[in-house]
Amino acid sequence: MWVHWRSADEEARWARRITVVATVVFLLVVCRWRPWELFDRGGFSTDFYDAQARAFWHLRLDVPAAVAGPEGFLIGGKTYLYYGPTLAVARMPFVLLGHGIDGRLSRLSITAGFAVALTATFHLARAVREALALSSAPSPGPSPAPAHSPSPAPRRTSLLIAAVACSPVLYLAGWNSVYDETEMWACALMLCTLVFAVRLWREPSPRLLAVAGAFGVATVLTRASVGFGALAAVALVAATTWRTRPRIALGGIAVAVGGFAVNSVVTFAKVGSWLDLPAARQVLSLQNSDRAAWFAGNGGSFFSTRFLPTTLVQYLRPDAVRIERLVPFIRFPPAAHVFGSYRLEGNTPSSSLPVSATLLVVLAVCGVVLAVRRRAWVPLGLMAAAALAAAPSFLIGFVANRYLTDMVPMLVVPAAVATACMASPARRHAAVAAWGALVVWGTWTNVALATWTQNLKEPGFTEMRYAIDGAVFGGAPPSVVQLADTPVVPRDGVVAVDGPCDGLYIAEQGHWVALERADGIRQLVGHVTLGDTPLVLVDAGEGTVVLTPSGPAGSRTVVVSYQPVGGEAVTGQPVRVADDHPAIALVADHVAGGLSVVLDGQQALFSFAAPTLEGATIGDAFAPRSGTSSTPICDDLTKASR
Repeated sequence: MWVHWRSADEEARWARRITVVATVVFLLVVCRWRPWELFDRGGFSTDFYDAQARAFWHLRLDVPAAVAGPEGFLIGGKTYLYYGPTLAVARMPFVLLGHGIDGRLSRLSITAGFAVALTATFHLARAVREALALSSAPSPGPSPAPAHSPSPAPRRTSLLIAAVACSPVLYLAGWNSVYDETEMWACALMLCTLVFAVRLWREPSPRLLAVAGAFGVATVLTRASVGFGALAAVALVAATTWRTRPRIALGGIAVAVGGFAVNSVVTFAKVGSWLDLPAARQVLSLQNSDRAAWFAGNGGSFFSTRFLPTTLVQYLRPDAVRIERLVPFIRFPPAAHVFGSYRLEGNTPSSSLPVSATLLVVLAVCGVVLAVRRRAWVPLGLMAAAALAAAPSFLIGFVANRYLTDMVPMLVVPAAVATACMASPARRHAAVAAWGALVVWGTWTNVALATWTQNLKEPGFTEMRYAIDGAVFGGAPPSVVQLADTPVVPRDGVVAVDGPCDGLYIAEQGHWVALERADGIRQLVGHVTLGDTPLVLVDAGEGTVVLTPSGPAGSRTVVVSYQPVGGEAVTGQPVRVADDHPAIALVADHVAGGLSVVLDGQQALFSFAAPTLEGATIGDAFAPRSGTSSTPICDDLTKASR
């Protein structure tokens, strides 16, 4: 399956060069350009497959509720994750190292999936070319070329690999999460399935059927929606051998039915449903009445044909990106316009295939035309199977940029036909320049969007963007507003200054996210000295924040509570601190919303209340920092705006 790295084949040499370079770029992006952080523990969801793998070792399917969080499904008092078992099984040897490995393998996994996707693209291009040459060769006549003969135009295959490398699969480096990891491996495994499906078409054999079927089952047990298309591809190709190899045909149908059945059994064993998920039993739905009402109005399902006009327009529109003068110069467009009376449950900013997979779309359109002209029915059937894999992403009531990856195999199959059949351009240098420009565009677009996803809420990102803009352009910084003059939250990325610099906020999906808060106004940061009695940290007039320690000095358990005037007290979870002078950060922010207290990096209290800290009485045991500005970015933007 893998490229023969020692091969002298020019096509293979170009393939591995592009694969290595693209994988290094992907690795750098997923690590935020700090490759030494490859194995750092990730955030929420990066340990989902670790938890599943550990459960498998104990012959269980349920996982700890604390790990699954709102993503879990609460069934019979146990919590389950809906993600398939393929990637969890791959994790099983590693979890024997203990919990220290949890959340540390996701970056490596998603990078490996990217490399596998590019490698599979190389083999798919070869398999399609050889199969088309065989199907069009006169009979009797010369034997077809051997499996690894040099291509008459080796750089065409490299063009296809580059087109995939700079497509939405590159964007998946922007979020180290179970969502992007699953998307990546579903795409990679789907492409692997297609490789062996094409080889099965060219040379029907039980061995190739077994390998194609194994990849198809692995795909459906990674991401069921994509896997159904993979199983359909295997069944379709096997069915073409009905007259000559009926056992292969029956075997292909059995593989498809068996893969579907295995996925259904696993789903039923987890959540009590054979195919769709019981959305009403997801913890997020149980906690959010609006979400529960949405599913109730959609028949309890994630999917409906009524979302199709919205998703088709968004994912196929040619203008789904915006250009601005701030680094990285490309950003997401506004959220998708909803066509119809029923809203989407999730409508996050997304680009489109024509914008973020431009080169791949061009090749795919050419490939469809060439396949129809050549009456290449099997490749056309494989295109239909890959479209089936993408169909659920058009029917789900959520819009997200990562779903574009489900559509990549649908484009790769016809693009492989194009690179196999297209004649050499008359103006070769102009064509090379055009292809190169599209590769640069795709790389720039997807890396820029990945960077947005990674860093939108990071203060350092905003500081860097405006520092570069000030050095290059000078003058008033763009996309900076006064919060008081902005009653409606604007598009993502707009920065708002509250007051003289009480706080600095950035817009994200209709909400303000704090980048900086002024000490003494929106936050109090410092140290607290613990004693043996409850301490009043802050008396804000509207309510008091009280810290109650217990236990011996040097190993105390602390409980923080908020007592609003005339209201019910809110008490946080107990936290343990290592000494009697722990660091403390108290935030009360009515713009971003909420009151929080963090002790030694541990969340000790959260409440939706937001008492005013300015003018509040601070307890004697609380020593807030002073003397330096806590809003340097806001100070610089305010100065530059004058």
